[in-house]
Amino acid sequence: MSKKKIYFHADDFGRSIEVSKNIMKCLIKGNLNSVSIMVNHQNNKYHNKLKKLKKVNKRLHLNLTDFSNKDFKNNSLPNNLNFIKLIFLSDQEKKKIYREIELQIRKYKKIYKPKILKIDGHEHVHMIPWILRYLQKIKNKQNIKEFRNSNESLMVPRFSDLFSFRYYRNIAACILVKFLYYFQGSPKIIAPKFSGIIYSGIQSEETINNTLNFFKKNNYKYCEILIHPGYASLKESSKFHKNYFNFYNSKNRKKEFNLCFSREINNELKSFNLNYD
Repeated sequence: MSKKKIYFHADDFGRSIEVSKNIMKCLIKGNLNSVSIMVNHQNNKYHNKLKKLKKVNKRLHLNLTDFSNKDFKNNSLPNNLNFIKLIFLSDQEKKKIYREIELQIRKYKKIYKPKILKIDGHEHVHMIPWILRYLQKIKNKQNIKEFRNSNESLMVPRFSDLFSFRYYRNIAACILVKFLYYFQGSPKIIAPKFSGIIYSGIQSEETINNTLNFFKKNNYKYCEILIHPGYASLKESSKFHKNYFNFYNSKNRKKEFNLCFSREINNELKSFNLNYD
């Protein structure tokens, strides 16, 4: 069997039972071959199922922002954190984040027992300078061999993108991440070539195919395309803050779930791998 050169990747496994269940379907029967895992939300039922999938690429998905009110009562993190707030935390608050990072690493290792540790961040928080510096500081101690490099290359937009508010929001997020990466002096990060911010929440067969063609054109051989097929059900609304639940329960998430069963995307992924074997 040929070695996978591209990861068709889902974030957020472990965020809730329904999110995990839907991602699991995509891993077992669909096009997904890679997943990032939250460890601070649910019991081990679906973690134990995921552990059995030996050919799936797995990473710890550090979560510092996405909690329900109940979760906040059970940890010492500052309330209502987001990407911007994290950038400007005080030294005392940063210590709480360091402890939370170490706690999530310990939980992940206890559950999955990885030979090496791969890490990324929910909402790309691992790219915040002081957080990335800390992860690099502890990488030898924790045997961290790979971080996601969210410094995504810009592609020529489609005509329809020019009329999409979500696209402009994503471009702004992409530029912010780029700024933080270059602000740090472009630290060396071992990772696949990444794509997923620009079309976050608006992925389609067209955007996936355009990304694959972009990778081929630039001769990128080790790559990752991020999608979000893990959608939550209405009965789980209490497990999320309202704004987060609206995202997890959105129609776009359900569309991206369906992309994991697209025959066209499956053929394109296979074609990409065959071109570089």
